[in-house]
Amino acid sequence: MQPLINSNKARLSQVYFAYFTILGIVSNYLGLYLHSLSLPPSLIGVVLAVMTVGRVAGPSIWANIRFFKNSPEKNIQLGCLFALISFSLIFLIGHQHWVLLLSLGGFAFFWSAVMPQLEAVTQFILKGDSTAYSYVRLWGSVSFICLVIIAGWLFEIFGIVKSIEGFTLLLLALLLASTFRLPKVVPVSDTKNRQIKVRDKLKQRPVQIFLLCSFLLQMSFAAYYGFFSIHLQSLGYTGYQIGMMIALGVIAEIGIFLISGRILNHFNLKTLFVFCLAITAFRWFALGLWGEQVFVLLMIQLIHAFSYGLYHVASQKFIHKEFPNQSQAKGQALYLSLSYGVGGAVGNFLSGYSWQYIQQQTYLLSGTCVLISALIAWLFLNQHQN
Repeated sequence: MQPLINSNKARLSQVYFAYFTILGIVSNYLGLYLHSLSLPPSLIGVVLAVMTVGRVAGPSIWANIRFFKNSPEKNIQLGCLFALISFSLIFLIGHQHWVLLLSLGGFAFFWSAVMPQLEAVTQFILKGDSTAYSYVRLWGSVSFICLVIIAGWLFEIFGIVKSIEGFTLLLLALLLASTFRLPKVVPVSDTKNRQIKVRDKLKQRPVQIFLLCSFLLQMSFAAYYGFFSIHLQSLGYTGYQIGMMIALGVIAEIGIFLISGRILNHFNLKTLFVFCLAITAFRWFALGLWGEQVFVLLMIQLIHAFSYGLYHVASQKFIHKEFPNQSQAKGQALYLSLSYGVGGAVGNFLSGYSWQYIQQQTYLLSGTCVLISALIAWLFLNQHQN
């Protein structure tokens, strides 16, 4: 048992587990937390905008700091420490508006900067093994479900504000502690690999197409993350049913992680990218047109395995190939900043206005957006891209 706990995969899994519990809070309950502080909607928007800027800028800026270039695990530890310190300002000073902006903005900056570094370390340790990566990454999805279950229970006992603040602080401390068990990385010093520059990679069409498709995919997800619960409530689903549907999507995500390594061994990346994007387009069209039918909704949530899980694993393989060795962290940062950061921000802005005027038709726009990305991948990615 001891060797298993101390294996590289176990050490990496612990960090993913801790990181994604925090993501569960940020993605599901942050708006509720700010509302519970009795902030005006305009200020809530400002706080979320500041956090979005932090999430966009953090990965790229942190990845280009060369102080810990020969010890990337130290870079991760420092990012977790600063995220913990930033969030602690709320406890130390209070809920003044400037404190919330400084605390949550700093937290978003440093916390989001950790993920590309972690992904780079993981790919280096696992040597690009998609099967091993999937088994490590699935623990992030497991923790996400655990958070959803535990958070509801804590809200009933301690209230929303105390629960979210205390739980987040505890999880940030857990995340920091888990990073000290990360396997040590010895960067490759090969001269040829050191000459690889991100700006040169950005001139290559496969990288450009991959980033564009990832941007459009995450932009299409904004309406799902922001209005899925509201949409289902308007269709007559109960809170329990909505929670079960969300959980089903995450369970499907875990399931695909268990078999994605074998899938990647049988299909090239272009085929997988086109399939994941195309079926995601169908998912959003179906949600907008037939979401009131339970069977269709179940199918829509099962598709989450491909629109998020399989696409992400395939993306990691692509980045591992295109951004080897010391350029890995910068490639990860570029991917996360442009897709989840900029793509998510643009999608949130557009879907907010769209939902205000045409509501569920917003999902038809999301479907069109990701269908375009599927066509771009089909037309311009190399068929032999592996």
